[in-house]
Amino acid sequence: MAAFRRLTWSSLLALAACGGDDGGTEPPPTDAAKCDAPAAIALSPGAHQVANPAGSGGCVRLPGASAESEYLVSLVSGAGQVTESGVSGPFALRANAAGSMAGTEAAMTAVASVVAEPRRPSWPERFHLALRESEARLASDPGNRLPATLSPGIIAAPAVGSERLFRVCKNLSCTQFDSVTAVARSVREKVAVYLDKDVPSTDSLRQEDLDELARTFETYHHPINTGAFGSESDKDGNGVVIILMTDAVNALTPDCTNGRILGYFWGGDLLNVTGSNSAEVFYAMVPAPATATCTAASRKQVVDRIKPTLIHEFQHMISFNQHVLVRGGGSETTWLNEALSHFSEELAGRLIPSTECAGFSSCRSQYSSGNIFNAWDYLEDTEATFLVVPGKSSGTLEERGAGWLFVRWLADQFGTDSLGTNVTRALVQTSQVGAQNVSTMASTEFTTLVGEWQLATYVDDLAGFTPASTRITYTSWGFRKVFQDNCCTSGAAFPRPFPTTPVTITSSGFPFARSGTLRGGSGRLFSVTVGAGSQGVDLLLAREVNGLAIDPALAARFAIVRLR
Repeated sequence: MAAFRRLTWSSLLALAACGGDDGGTEPPPTDAAKCDAPAAIALSPGAHQVANPAGSGGCVRLPGASAESEYLVSLVSGAGQVTESGVSGPFALRANAAGSMAGTEAAMTAVASVVAEPRRPSWPERFHLALRESEARLASDPGNRLPATLSPGIIAAPAVGSERLFRVCKNLSCTQFDSVTAVARSVREKVAVYLDKDVPSTDSLRQEDLDELARTFETYHHPINTGAFGSESDKDGNGVVIILMTDAVNALTPDCTNGRILGYFWGGDLLNVTGSNSAEVFYAMVPAPATATCTAASRKQVVDRIKPTLIHEFQHMISFNQHVLVRGGGSETTWLNEALSHFSEELAGRLIPSTECAGFSSCRSQYSSGNIFNAWDYLEDTEATFLVVPGKSSGTLEERGAGWLFVRWLADQFGTDSLGTNVTRALVQTSQVGAQNVSTMASTEFTTLVGEWQLATYVDDLAGFTPASTRITYTSWGFRKVFQDNCCTSGAAFPRPFPTTPVTITSSGFPFARSGTLRGGSGRLFSVTVGAGSQGVDLLLAREVNGLAIDPALAARFAIVRLR
């Protein structure tokens, strides 16, 4: 079975006390980046600013003072557009003493950022990409939309023991379907759990397992997600969401060396299309013996791992209803859709009592640990990862970490309570999608939001630093403490106290030059020290060293905070 990473939560993290755009309208590029008239960024300690360098030839100045000062600079792409391969492009950042880069300067080369090679997408990532692409394509045709039912419960909920025929994805592109006959084994007011009649007999699911899944969904998952995002549809009018436990899900990944699909939701079930069940259905794996390429999946493993999967996929179901069926819009962009589903996992970890998560130190460990690991993976190399993921990506673990961190920060900044569910409802109950959706909710340009968020991922709870504004903080998490409490011992989750190490810029390294790649919604952190009594430091951003101005499509920004 795919690795299931968890944290012990040695210290519980306290909850907080009780007009936009898709990346900005950018000016046309200048002939060349130059530092003849740099924009001065004058900040007091703790203050921050998000600056567009395009208006000053790509150059900004951090002024000097009588005492040494230090700045954290996040070079980010505020591009919010989703393209097939993602909005990305080269950058070269130069730094030198104030005034020394004006006019013509001798050519120099830049040290290239060391960025890890993109890893091969896992089978679950490829499959979920296919599902989201399929939903977007099918939802774009109004003729595929099923007529609305009159009201919930028009048709009686299924009776325990009744059988039903289901169509289930047969391949990773969900273009072929298998027929599965299943029996309703546990039925409650909001959910019906069906079990495939033809499943492996080894360590098979028992009645108490199916009852546990139904009870957990009814008691916790349903109220948590409908409160945070809105209602699901009821296209078949029977008032219940179906959980189908079937080895047809297991069959999607006969070789588990590159990941294992645990379960899924497909919006095609709510449309008039081939393979549709015309009902709200989650599909989930069943226990299975070991094979040459897959480890055994026991009863307990399946039940434990399906629970976070169910609440994650339930957000997708609600999102499809709210965006497509209720408002007639398109399905949410993959990056934001997945970010919100990972947020639902966090809510479950916060709101479900620990007594419901036997075998784990807490429900945070069962539901939320994956988000923390994904966040670490992203923060280890932010330059290598998109926030606004390419259209061809379902979101790598690093991209999912970025998405969850961003939505969690949005909820902290614009929430009206400690959970921030007014933010998530606003993001789901709309026909807008992606960066425009975020900008509208926050009444702030996406470029500004991305810059401030990038600063927050590093300076929140930074020792010795007090921000002048909470906009560069998290109010619901103390990530530095989480990482530190789970690091640096044999068998610990993390190898060091914090994943991000900014690139250091000091006068001893002048002239400084660094090249790399900007990716939509993400960037690279730099620590800039301005010497005592100096005139300051100029930062010059270009497409390449001694080259043209940076591509305006990247919507490049300097997000800068003065640390001291």
